[in-house]
Amino acid sequence: MKIALAQINPTVGDIGGNSKKIISIIHKTKADIIVFPELSVTGYSPQDLLLKKEFIKENLKALMRVAQNTGGKTAIVGFVELIGGFYCNSAAIISKKKIIAIHRKICLPNYTIFDEKRWFREGSDATVFELGGKRIGVSICEDMWLPETTKKQKNKGAELIINISASPYRKGKIEAIENVLKQRWGENRIPMVIVNQVGAQDGIVYYGHSMYFKDGKIIANCKDFEEDILIVNVK
Repeated sequence: MKIALAQINPTVGDIGGNSKKIISIIHKTKADIIVFPELSVTGYSPQDLLLKKEFIKENLKALMRVAQNTGGKTAIVGFVELIGGFYCNSAAIISKKKIIAIHRKICLPNYTIFDEKRWFREGSDATVFELGGKRIGVSICEDMWLPETTKKQKNKGAELIINISASPYRKGKIEAIENVLKQRWGENRIPMVIVNQVGAQDGIVYYGHSMYFKDGKIIANCKDFEEDILIVNVK
């Protein structure tokens, strides 16, 4: 199974531009699964743009446009989901033009620069879907930093974890996420793919360093602080 780590620089609020970039990458990338960062449709973090109903509608329309352009491929795309009058920070798993599963971020950070509990409702289900005979768990950023979600996905039969992130840079952050992946590997012995965005929004810098992690080590990783597309062969 070939998985493309699409490490992009989405712009907050530019739903049209972000979705066009996502669709362009899907069209030109030869992979079974193409993975984009957290909230890649809206950009991270939309904050008070979430107060605009039209913004939410445009985000959902853009997701449908992406779905219609997947062809025979599978894509994992971050978007804002409206459910029961609340918003969720969600990942759509799209296969052959249909949304086959949605993961809603379970662990919402609410410290330092993060204020996610103000804007989003927590998810509860540790999502696992099946593709090509392989069971795959999907999580979003902080879900990987804490052990519970990955453990639940392993218990549901996951053979691979794909995590989409918008993780900002600070000194020592790259080493910190590598150590987290080593911990998750030690606990579960499951290969992991993590796709993190790059660029800067409102003075916050995102470092990328998207990775394929297996056997307790990094097998391959994207460039730091640059848009990059890396295709890995996951057995």
